[in-house]
Amino acid sequence: MSPALHNAGFAALSMTGEYQPLDTAVAGKTIADLPELLQAKKQGGFDGFNVTHPFKTAILPHLDEINDDARDLGAVNTVIIEGDKLIGHNTDWIGFAAQYQSLIDAGAASGPVLVLGAGGAGRAVIQALNAAGVGDIRLCDPNRQIAAALADEHSNVTFAGDPVETAKDAVGIINASTVGMHGKGGLPLDEAAIRSDHWVAEVIYFPVETPLVLYARSLGCQVATGDIMCFEQAIAGFELMTGLTADRVTMSARFADLLSGQA
Repeated sequence: MSPALHNAGFAALSMTGEYQPLDTAVAGKTIADLPELLQAKKQGGFDGFNVTHPFKTAILPHLDEINDDARDLGAVNTVIIEGDKLIGHNTDWIGFAAQYQSLIDAGAASGPVLVLGAGGAGRAVIQALNAAGVGDIRLCDPNRQIAAALADEHSNVTFAGDPVETAKDAVGIINASTVGMHGKGGLPLDEAAIRSDHWVAEVIYFPVETPLVLYARSLGCQVATGDIMCFEQAIAGFELMTGLTADRVTMSARFADLLSGQA
C-alpha cells in the first residue's frame, strides 16, 4: 500500500516525486547486498526510503547517523539521504503512540498493560507506552528468552510467562505479534482471558478486522485497530523524507480506499 499512499501525498502537494517499491526477494537481494543497495539509493537521486523486514536491524552498521529513537529501538524503518549521508529514523513507535492516544481520548483506563510479542513491533509499542508515561507493562512472548531480555532493558517492563494470568490484572491488551495476520489466523491468547472491560489494541492492519478485533468488539471492548499505527508511521516517514507537512486529509482518504480493497 505504501507506494499508492505516498504517491497520493506527492500529488496532493503538487510535488514531482515517486515512491518506488523494491522487492528484494524478486530482485534476488539479501542482507549481504545492503552496501550495494544503499550505494544505489545514494546515486539514484533518492531523498529517502523505508526499510522493512529483514533489514530493519541489519542496516544499522551501514548508516552514518542514527537518531535516538531508532537507536533505543535497535531498528530503523526510515532513512533520509542528506548529501552522501544516510540517517536512520524509526517512525513505527510514533504510529503506535497515535493509536494508543486514540484509546486514551476515548476514555480508556490507565493501569497495567499486557503486550503480546517481543519482536520489532513489541519494541515499538513499548517505546510508545514509555513516552506516554505508562508505568506498568507486562510482556509475553512464546520466545521467553527474547521477552525476558527485552523486559530487562526497561525498569517498568516485566516478563510475564502466562498471558492468561497476566490479563487478569491488566486494563489493556496489545497484540504486537503476528497472530491474526493474513495467513496466520487465530487469537494471540485464550479468548477466556479477554474481558469486556479490557481495552484492546491490534498492531496488525492486514486485515484490519483481525480475529482479536472481531472478538473484542463482540464483548464490547474499546478497540484500536492497526490501520491507525500504519497510517501514522507512514505520515511521519513522508514528512521526514520530504521536509513538508503531509496533506493528511487526502492521504487518509487514499488509505481508506486501499484498505477497502483488502481481501
